[in-house]
Amino acid sequence: MENLVDIHNHCCLSSDSAAKPEDMARTAFELGVSHFSLTDHVELDEFHDGEWDYYAAIAKTRPTFDKLSAEYDGKMNIYYGVEIGQPMYNLHAAEEILAEHNYDFVLGSVHRTCHYEHMGKIPDNEFDRKRVIIEYWEDMLNLVEWGKFSSLAHMTFLLRFASVDTPAGVVADKTERARAAFDTYKTIIDKILETIVKKDIALEVNSSGFRRGLGGPMPDAAFINRYRELGGKMITVGSDAHQTADIAKDIEKCYEVLRGCGFNEICVFKRKEPIFIKI
Repeated sequence: MENLVDIHNHCCLSSDSAAKPEDMARTAFELGVSHFSLTDHVELDEFHDGEWDYYAAIAKTRPTFDKLSAEYDGKMNIYYGVEIGQPMYNLHAAEEILAEHNYDFVLGSVHRTCHYEHMGKIPDNEFDRKRVIIEYWEDMLNLVEWGKFSSLAHMTFLLRFASVDTPAGVVADKTERARAAFDTYKTIIDKILETIVKKDIALEVNSSGFRRGLGGPMPDAAFINRYRELGGKMITVGSDAHQTADIAKDIEKCYEVLRGCGFNEICVFKRKEPIFIKI
């Protein structure tokens, strides 16, 4: 389709992908993607733990971008991107990286909280379910108040893993968690959305929710509608692909959700400035 956009992808310059950047870009081009970005992980909470050489990986991102940009010049728009995870856990390193690299597009994300390093290992009891969700929103609010990024990534990422305790009981069904979380934690969710509107930060609609059992994108329509009600106008989209098979997957479904929420355009970022694209 025309204006197929996917600007959230990971290759072997992320610790959780083995995909070659050349293969990712080639697949995107063959699928008809018109705007593409690799946004490899920089997880600040583990930046110095030695398990993954972030310095070496980051050093390769610019040459990789330059090579792909030259190869697809005039054929596919490619942006120099990165995903900054948990920057508040190592703010000095985060700001140093951003100062040293002239990224077009920076995703800001929360993948863990102070007590829960591995989201997939959250104990299934009331105390831990509540605490991890509260910590998650609080970390996200701190992230957006810092605000040195282009788009808030996969806002409801946690709901892939955590059941939601509500006044009516526990919501374990993944497809129902977003609505339950939106209703139960609306006050802090509004603060997060109000802050990104105020700071001109985009809201990412991440298609991986469809393939992760959530029944929709991350975040879903309830969050997207509220963002629009609060004055939000900037949406980015990405598949969060870590392999070629997932590039651009379900992006068209994201467009359908967005149109249903009243959006008829999304944006990409060039030199951190938004460029709007009709969908």
